[in-house]
Amino acid sequence: MFKFFKKYSGNSYQTNQITVISKGMRIESNLLSGSGIVRIEGEYYGEVFIDGELVLEKSGYINGNVNVKIAYISGCVEGNVKCADLLHITSTGKITGNIECEAVLMDEGALFIGYSTMKERSPDDSDPLGLSD
Repeated sequence: MFKFFKKYSGNSYQTNQITVISKGMRIESNLLSGSGIVRIEGEYYGEVFIDGELVLEKSGYINGNVNVKIAYISGCVEGNVKCADLLHITSTGKITGNIECEAVLMDEGALFIGYSTMKERSPDDSDPLGLSD
Protein backbone atom coordinates (compact mmCIF):
# COMPACT_ATOMS: atom_id res chain seq x y z
CA MET A 1 0.00 0.00 0.00
CA PHE A 2 1.24 3.51 -0.70
CA LYS A 3 2.88 5.40 2.13
CA PHE A 4 0.36 8.24 2.07
CA PHE A 5 -2.45 5.78 2.86
CA LYS A 6 -0.80 4.65 6.07
CA LYS A 7 -3.47 6.19 8.28
CA TYR A 8 -6.35 4.95 6.15
CA SER A 9 -5.00 1.69 4.74
CA GLY A 10 -7.09 -1.44 4.89
CA ASN A 11 -10.45 -1.58 6.58
CA SER A 12 -10.20 1.57 8.69
CA TYR A 13 -13.30 0.81 10.69
CA GLN A 14 -12.62 -2.89 11.44
CA THR A 15 -16.09 -4.10 10.60
CA ASN A 16 -17.69 -6.96 8.75
CA GLN A 17 -20.45 -4.63 7.55
CA ILE A 18 -20.00 -4.25 3.81
CA THR A 19 -22.94 -3.13 1.70
CA VAL A 20 -22.76 -3.49 -2.09
CA ILE A 21 -24.99 -1.93 -4.71
CA SER A 22 -24.04 -4.09 -7.69
CA LYS A 23 -23.46 -3.04 -11.28
CA GLY A 24 -26.78 -2.93 -13.14
CA MET A 25 -28.71 -2.06 -9.97
CA ARG A 26 -30.52 1.30 -9.76
CA ILE A 27 -31.81 2.53 -6.41
CA GLU A 28 -33.87 5.68 -5.82
CA SER A 29 -34.34 6.67 -2.19
CA ASN A 30 -34.40 9.68 0.09
CA LEU A 31 -31.47 8.47 2.20
CA LEU A 32 -28.85 5.72 2.27
CA SER A 33 -27.44 5.64 5.80
CA GLY A 34 -25.51 3.33 8.08
CA SER A 35 -21.99 2.48 9.13
CA GLY A 36 -19.15 0.35 7.84
CA ILE A 37 -18.21 0.18 4.18
CA VAL A 38 -20.55 0.89 1.27
CA ARG A 39 -19.43 -0.08 -2.21
CA ILE A 40 -21.46 1.26 -5.13
CA GLU A 41 -21.01 -0.28 -8.56
CA GLY A 42 -24.48 0.64 -9.83
CA GLU A 43 -26.60 3.81 -9.61
CA TYR A 44 -27.91 5.51 -6.49
CA TYR A 45 -30.25 8.52 -6.53
CA GLY A 46 -30.59 10.23 -3.15
CA GLU A 47 -28.61 11.38 -0.13
CA VAL A 48 -25.76 9.24 1.25
CA PHE A 49 -24.82 9.44 4.95
CA ILE A 50 -22.35 6.79 6.10
CA ASP A 51 -20.39 6.60 9.34
CA GLY A 52 -17.55 4.85 7.53
CA GLU A 53 -16.16 4.44 4.02
CA LEU A 54 -17.72 4.94 0.61
CA VAL A 55 -16.16 3.18 -2.37
CA LEU A 56 -17.67 4.37 -5.64
CA GLU A 57 -16.45 2.09 -8.40
CA LYS A 58 -15.77 3.21 -12.00
CA SER A 59 -19.22 1.97 -13.04
CA GLY A 60 -20.87 3.66 -10.04
CA TYR A 61 -23.02 6.78 -10.11
CA ILE A 62 -24.48 8.89 -7.31
CA ASN A 63 -26.96 11.72 -7.84
CA GLY A 64 -27.24 13.39 -4.45
CA ASN A 65 -25.19 14.78 -1.60
CA VAL A 66 -22.66 12.54 0.15
CA ASN A 67 -21.55 12.75 3.80
CA VAL A 68 -19.00 10.10 4.89
CA LYS A 69 -15.75 9.70 6.82
CA ILE A 70 -13.64 8.47 3.89
CA ALA A 71 -14.52 8.35 0.18
CA TYR A 72 -12.77 6.70 -2.75
CA ILE A 73 -14.38 8.03 -5.93
CA SER A 74 -13.72 6.21 -9.21
CA GLY A 75 -17.19 6.79 -10.67
CA CYS A 76 -19.39 9.87 -11.01
CA VAL A 77 -20.98 11.99 -8.28
CA GLU A 78 -23.43 14.77 -9.09
CA GLY A 79 -23.82 16.49 -5.74
CA ASN A 80 -21.83 17.87 -2.85
CA VAL A 81 -19.32 15.61 -1.09
CA LYS A 82 -18.40 16.06 2.57
CA CYS A 83 -15.74 13.81 4.13
CA ALA A 84 -14.67 13.95 7.77
CA ASP A 85 -11.24 12.61 6.83
CA LEU A 86 -10.03 11.71 3.33
CA LEU A 87 -11.47 12.20 -0.14
CA HIS A 88 -9.61 10.33 -2.88
CA ILE A 89 -10.70 10.97 -6.47
CA THR A 90 -9.07 8.42 -8.77
CA SER A 91 -8.11 8.94 -12.41
CA THR A 92 -11.60 7.85 -13.55
CA GLY A 93 -13.48 9.76 -10.85
CA LYS A 94 -15.69 12.77 -11.50
CA ILE A 95 -17.38 15.07 -9.00
CA THR A 96 -19.74 17.83 -10.10
CA GLY A 97 -20.47 19.70 -6.89
CA ASN A 98 -18.71 21.22 -3.93
CA ILE A 99 -16.37 19.26 -1.68
CA GLU A 100 -15.48 19.68 2.00
CA CYS A 101 -12.84 17.51 3.63
CA GLU A 102 -9.75 17.40 5.81
CA ALA A 103 -7.53 15.91 3.11
CA VAL A 104 -8.06 15.46 -0.61
CA LEU A 105 -6.09 13.37 -3.07
CA MET A 106 -6.73 13.70 -6.79
CA ASP A 107 -5.07 11.35 -9.26
CA GLU A 108 -4.04 12.57 -12.69
CA GLY A 109 -7.15 12.51 -14.89
CA ALA A 110 -9.60 13.06 -12.03
CA LEU A 111 -12.30 15.64 -12.75
CA PHE A 112 -13.72 18.03 -10.18
CA ILE A 113 -16.11 20.86 -11.05
CA GLY A 114 -17.10 22.95 -8.05
CA TYR A 115 -15.68 24.66 -4.98
CA SER A 116 -13.56 23.07 -2.28
CA THR A 117 -13.31 23.79 1.43
CA MET A 118 -10.57 22.27 3.54
CA LYS A 119 -11.34 21.78 7.21
CA GLU A 120 -8.77 23.11 9.64
CA ARG A 121 -6.77 20.30 11.18
CA SER A 122 -6.52 19.83 14.90
CA PRO A 123 -3.02 20.40 16.36
CA ASP A 124 -2.63 16.68 17.19
CA ASP A 125 -3.26 15.68 13.55
CA SER A 126 -0.78 17.78 11.59
CA ASP A 127 -0.07 14.90 9.16
CA PRO A 128 -3.47 13.34 8.26
CA LEU A 129 -2.15 11.30 5.36
CA GLY A 130 0.87 9.93 7.22
CA LEU A 131 3.40 11.49 4.85
CA SER A 132 6.13 12.09 7.41
CA ASP A 133 8.08 9.32 9.04
